[in-house]
Amino acid sequence: MKNNTWKIIIQTAITILTAIATTLGMSSCM
Repeated sequence: MKNNTWKIIIQTAITILTAIATTLGMSSCM
């Protein structure tokens, strides 16, 4: 259970960070 929870948290964090990085990248290019 704990390992599964951590996996979900890490995946969510990576998804959010990727989205933020993409947004910043798009803003920088524009």
